[in-house]
Amino acid sequence: MGRLTRLALLAGVLALAATACGSHKDSAPALPSLGPAVQPSGTPGGAPVLDQFTLRSELLDVSGMPAGFTALDDPPPGSSGGAGAKTDPAPCANVLAAMAVQAPGSAAQAAAQFGGPNFASVDIDAASYANGGAAQAFSTVQSILPGCTKYSGKDADNTKVEFRLGGLNQPQAGDGSTAFQMRTTSDGLTLYTDVSITLVGSTVVQIAYSDAKEPDPQQLSAMTAAQVRKLQGAAGP
Repeated sequence: MGRLTRLALLAGVLALAATACGSHKDSAPALPSLGPAVQPSGTPGGAPVLDQFTLRSELLDVSGMPAGFTALDDPPPGSSGGAGAKTDPAPCANVLAAMAVQAPGSAAQAAAQFGGPNFASVDIDAASYANGGAAQAFSTVQSILPGCTKYSGKDADNTKVEFRLGGLNQPQAGDGSTAFQMRTTSDGLTLYTDVSITLVGSTVVQIAYSDAKEPDPQQLSAMTAAQVRKLQGAAGP
């Protein structure tokens, strides 16, 4: 869904906290450092998926979500997520944008959205590339992160929002994978997001799990592994 939707979710968290007399988090512990860039294992590739409907069918459905989640409407085709939003530094507007926006030139792109209790969400976004382009795309989407460990933006009401990124320990998956955690903070309250980015053959898939509390990283790793199996099953024998 990207940065803008995450700001909307944060507004919901703020409203929920105000209704429940929730406490502000005036200080937050430092996040772990981002790990080094991950290189693909072997030579991933294969025929790309050429249309969004086929690629969408290869993404997880609600049966692969944590308990209590329901399927939401897919975003419009070509939705750019957070791309184009104003951030400081400016390139950080692309963090969590659609794969096809972060790494242009895809043969097809697709996304799925799911909602859970208390404004929790899971967003899955994928793009497929021809001629070995997926490995380059996987590298491209990693390259923005080191310069965006701390950045700021503004929501629709011109309220300042702070973003922090840090490393996240996750098992390796697919032909190469990386993960990070994001903290989106406004008015002393924080939305927590765990993210995996995985290369599977000709496809790069991003899974973002957001919640008003720190997500269970094992749930993200389970979703990532299930998504890899589904993509490999669709592409292989």
